[in-house]
Amino acid sequence: MARPINADGQRTRQAILDAALALFAEKGYFGTSLRDVASAVGVRESALYNYFPGKEALFEALLAAESADKTERLTALIEGPAADPRDVLQELAEFVLDRFIQPRQQQLFRILMSDGMRLARDGRINLLERMGSNRPRFEALMQRLIDQGALRNVDAELLVMQFIGPLLFWRQLHAIGDTRPVIRNRHAFARAHVDQFLNGAIAEPSVVTSRVRKTRTA
Repeated sequence: MARPINADGQRTRQAILDAALALFAEKGYFGTSLRDVASAVGVRESALYNYFPGKEALFEALLAAESADKTERLTALIEGPAADPRDVLQELAEFVLDRFIQPRQQQLFRILMSDGMRLARDGRINLLERMGSNRPRFEALMQRLIDQGALRNVDAELLVMQFIGPLLFWRQLHAIGDTRPVIRNRHAFARAHVDQFLNGAIAEPSVVTSRVRKTRTA
């Protein structure tokens, strides 16, 4: 039976999580052993089992800790006043992008990109639940903006996908070191993204109709 975790135990637990995150990001989940983690922390491998029953539980704890921190901050943002939809959406986009560039988030993203899919397919982690844990909050915000008349009355879930998709694509490009201005300047990207989201990509109906007719008669 694991011993109760006191203050010193909490520090040791956090040290284990920090070491595991760094090692998983560097060597991959499958390339890292609990012995590696214990060595990095400076404890016996057997001591790790006082905190985590195995490597999968350790990885789940990493995901849960990051998700809990994001949820707390995101809830305050999403459930706050939404007088100006553009300001709310831009603040949300900038919050997401600012979080993406945090060192711990970049490490976690490398792990998920390299080993996350395999872990999910093998049933070792519930990646869908972890990645979509805040989706209901995003949907609630979109529905609130729809009810206020700020957005068209369409499926809120679809709006969330349209809003989050470009931000996730930005994250991928940033992770591989893309140096284009649109990637380097995340705040400019957030503003442009919100403008595109609110205005849509379609041209004026008369312009679109005219071009379609020209194409058909060419």
